[in-house]
Amino acid sequence: MDANKDRIRCREVQTVEDDTVLTLTGDSISSSHHQFGFGVGPGCPMTSSDNRGMPGNNGVYSYGRRYFDMDGSIVDYDNYARTGYGTGDIIFGRAGPDACGNGWGRVASPLGLATARIAKAKAGGHNAYHATTGGVNNTNWTTVLTRLGMCRGLEFAAEALDPYGVFRFEWAAVGGKQGIVTNGGGCNFWLDLPVGEDYYINIGVPRYDGPAQYAGITADATTIVNSLLGAGADKVVWMLYYDITPANLDVGQYGWAKLKSLLPTGLQSYLPSAPVSTLQPLIDPLWVGTVRGVISDLNWAIQLGVPFDPAVRVAFPPPITPGDIQVTAEGGSPHPSPSGQDKLANTLAGVLSGM
Repeated sequence: MDANKDRIRCREVQTVEDDTVLTLTGDSISSSHHQFGFGVGPGCPMTSSDNRGMPGNNGVYSYGRRYFDMDGSIVDYDNYARTGYGTGDIIFGRAGPDACGNGWGRVASPLGLATARIAKAKAGGHNAYHATTGGVNNTNWTTVLTRLGMCRGLEFAAEALDPYGVFRFEWAAVGGKQGIVTNGGGCNFWLDLPVGEDYYINIGVPRYDGPAQYAGITADATTIVNSLLGAGADKVVWMLYYDITPANLDVGQYGWAKLKSLLPTGLQSYLPSAPVSTLQPLIDPLWVGTVRGVISDLNWAIQLGVPFDPAVRVAFPPPITPGDIQVTAEGGSPHPSPSGQDKLANTLAGVLSGM
């Protein structure tokens, strides 16, 4: 049965009173994108998976599994979330791969599987709870952040990983570095070589397209929640996005790994022999206000679409500290660390208990 392919944890029904089925849909926050190293390139190298073998989708690492462990009434925890999925992918599924190259490989969409599991739970006399994230991947925000992280890594490399004094770096954007987050632009890195032609690396940062996507996010949120309620869900919680401005990035390790992947073999000798771990903010202090505005606007678009119903809540995010966010790249930061996932699980528990 397709629904069982995404079962992450279960308990014997006979051992539980007021037994409940928990289902999740959403994006990389719910699927739990966990990068344990500094792999760069396609396929999300050095990124964990659960027994389904899909990097970027680790339902065991997720806040869903942590809530399962907290609530002994849960008999089934199924996670249909996938890294890189937007709200449209939740509703309709995706023909192509997720953000880590994994095919969907199911007979129905994430929402279709979730509603089927909820209906089955209710037919069997169980409670049915559902949690979801979604909306950020309707926009190009993930691409914007990834490219900014690349530029941060190369900026650090030019400043601190340059034993021969040949690395150069500059920001290229309207309004300079401060205006790049939503206006787009790029950065330039080059080797000012003493002999021969200089070698250039250009990273483009697209203009943020969120405002054009917000209406679609609002409409999809309504569709998703109403579908879950129609299937009989007793409690539905939409987890809003947390403040990522406390995030750190290990620019020492990432800058070295990224630059090594970008340089031809003959030029890699200009790098130090090994990286040195160095944490710096993923979000430059110049960008903090803009980034918080982006997250606030995205959360507001979601809230406008979540129907008013006694069985439905939005979960406002917990306060996040640097330790609650991964420091790896490309793909780790700004996803939750174990303590961040714990905070999300506690937030979900508090909302569910108050309904």
